[in-house]
Amino acid sequence: MNACCCTLLSFNSWVWESCGSSTNYLIFYPTRMQVLGDTVKDDYPNIALLTLLYTLQGIPMGFSAAVPLILKEREASFSDIALFSASYLPFSAKLFWAPMVDSMYLPSIGRRKTWMVPAQLAIGMTLMFIAYKLPEWLGEGKDHVIQIVPLTLVFFFLYLLCATQDIAVDGWALTMLRKENVGYASTCNTIGQTVGYFEAFVLIIALVETGYVSFSAFTMFHGAVFIFVTLGVWMFKHESPPRPEEEIEGVSTVYKQMAQISQLTCVKELIIVLLTWKFSAGIADNVTVLKIQEIGMPKEHAATLSLLQTPVQIVIPMVVAKYTGGPYPLELAVKSYIPRTVLAAIAGLGLVYYAPAALFAALQTGEATLWDLLPYYTVLFLVTTAYSVFAANMFVSQMAFFAKVSDPAIGGTYMTLLNTVANLGSLLTKQVVTYGVDYTTVKSCTSGSATAQADAFASLTCPIAHDVENPCELGGGTCVTTIDGYYVMTYACLGLGILWWWQFRPLLESLQTRPVEGWRVSGSSYSVIPLGILFLIVFGMMVPTINRVLHM
Repeated sequence: MNACCCTLLSFNSWVWESCGSSTNYLIFYPTRMQVLGDTVKDDYPNIALLTLLYTLQGIPMGFSAAVPLILKEREASFSDIALFSASYLPFSAKLFWAPMVDSMYLPSIGRRKTWMVPAQLAIGMTLMFIAYKLPEWLGEGKDHVIQIVPLTLVFFFLYLLCATQDIAVDGWALTMLRKENVGYASTCNTIGQTVGYFEAFVLIIALVETGYVSFSAFTMFHGAVFIFVTLGVWMFKHESPPRPEEEIEGVSTVYKQMAQISQLTCVKELIIVLLTWKFSAGIADNVTVLKIQEIGMPKEHAATLSLLQTPVQIVIPMVVAKYTGGPYPLELAVKSYIPRTVLAAIAGLGLVYYAPAALFAALQTGEATLWDLLPYYTVLFLVTTAYSVFAANMFVSQMAFFAKVSDPAIGGTYMTLLNTVANLGSLLTKQVVTYGVDYTTVKSCTSGSATAQADAFASLTCPIAHDVENPCELGGGTCVTTIDGYYVMTYACLGLGILWWWQFRPLLESLQTRPVEGWRVSGSSYSVIPLGILFLIVFGMMVPTINRVLHM
């Protein structure tokens, strides 16, 4: 869902300023970013625990990211891989059950542990079950047929459990940390998920490729880790009971409050921002690496580049946390938006256009070595690492802002509402950009022979999908790309990014200056229209996948 920030962002002059106590604050002018003082030391154990819990959350995400690569190696169709992507949907639909997680609990266990402990134990057991059945689902059985439907369903269930754990942990973070340190929850989230994702994705690709361990054994081990850690948290970590003002009457009350939250002016404006501000980087986030792989870069090289970037992605949230822990957490996002947009365009245009296709092909035949690709890979690493710096800045800034404005009384539901909208923005961007690349690509059918009649092939079509009959190829022709939709969408993302900045920057800056009362529910009136629109967006994104499952 990262890169050192002080050397890449331009800050104005700063001074040490005493605030009437022994605690000092480093204040930047005029950025208004503040470095919190020594009070964070009291929360070090809680920060460590939250980082561990978010690390566990990243492990299933890494596993699910590795599965499509394995499926593709075993000649699964693009339709199979697209079907498997349905397993990611629970994180965009967790709003449906978040109120139950926030309001129904056993006081003897704890408000958040009531849901977190069973969810994590179930994740551990599910991983063990996956380890047992995975070879069969991946086509290693007697008939050597990939069983994509059960594979998708069990990972969908796994993500359902992870989404439930995420609701509970997000809510617990708001009360586990001291009020002045709650912004560090975003740092725990970013670092933990990055470490967990790295371990389950990058390491498994490396270890499986080298034959040191099987996918099943790796999954079985992490299932046991989940169970062991969860039992330890359950027995040894005390959860403070909610304060009287944080108690809520029941599930219906939370759903009502959620509807009230979604109609707050501040929240509606934030929803508009979250649904639209990722379009500027949509091509870099979702298509650029795949495009370079299409040109010829081996997937192992892509995994190695990801491995090299992991330390940077872990360190940057730690560095920028002190700038998002103050009263203006979105300031860092404001500073990072344009650099991220420009780097996305550079990666999208330069790195793809100048990708050494001939060297990639020669590498496969042994006529070239990795040293021949070193100059290109060096530039690729530097650009993508710099891009990840600003992407991490925006993510940490976003999560810190969510933690700042969320009402602790319904913290899990409030955070889930905002995270759901953020996830919807990411998925909506991915859908628009990915489909846009295909639908703006123009291909023509040619004969490939100077003696053939060109008119005979001009009427033959070149379909977008790869798993349907191709009239051009059936007719003896060849599909040639005349307009590459990848470049069309790259320019579109750049243009939309600049337009968004010009239109929405004042709104983004003003949101963090609103009084906290503007983010709190007051009164009893509510409207289900804003929330209903979000539900319709979620359902609309699920319909194509459900339809494909029903017609298999």
